[in-house]
Amino acid sequence: MKLDLTGFEEKFEKTVDSKEWLKVQHDFNKSKRIMIVGNGGNLAVADHAAIDVARLTNKAAFAPGSGILASSLIHETSHDQWVKNWVAISMRGIENNLFSETLLIGISSSGISNNIKIALDFAMTQGINTSLITGKSPDKKINSNTIVLDVNEYHTGEVLTLMLFYQLIHGAGFVCPNIEDGTANSNRRIDYNQGYN
Repeated sequence: MKLDLTGFEEKFEKTVDSKEWLKVQHDFNKSKRIMIVGNGGNLAVADHAAIDVARLTNKAAFAPGSGILASSLIHETSHDQWVKNWVAISMRGIENNLFSETLLIGISSSGISNNIKIALDFAMTQGINTSLITGKSPDKKINSNTIVLDVNEYHTGEVLTLMLFYQLIHGAGFVCPNIEDGTANSNRRIDYNQGYN
């Protein structure tokens, strides 16, 4: 029995053509700092996406990928508050004018991740741009720009979301390298002080 991938490419195209996508792409393009959050598999997607955004663009990108960090914040506050607290910690020492040049992207499969909603709401009160990428329509009012993928499986939502981060990179004018070039240039050295060209 094969995994059902019917409609994957169509869902990608429909998402990228939506007004909600155009908004997140605009916010991504103008932002200097990208913060990405999720739970479970979506946290792994967030971490992977943040690494590639940081490597392949001129933007600083972060995700709370450390289990030590997450478990510490959950233990000290609660599961509902830990992502919000991570956002607050991550903005320490940043001048207020950089808040408006920061984008927080939340990822949720079901649309009911309360800790992600709380973090997005908090970020908005700080003047940070926000978007939510979700597999299903949220069951609560979300004030952030919301991209609904309309998928039924966790794995489809996670893989599609990661692909969409590569679209954000590409849509901002940066290059997602292909495997052949990466292999041929495996000894390349990138000056990260100058950004990726």
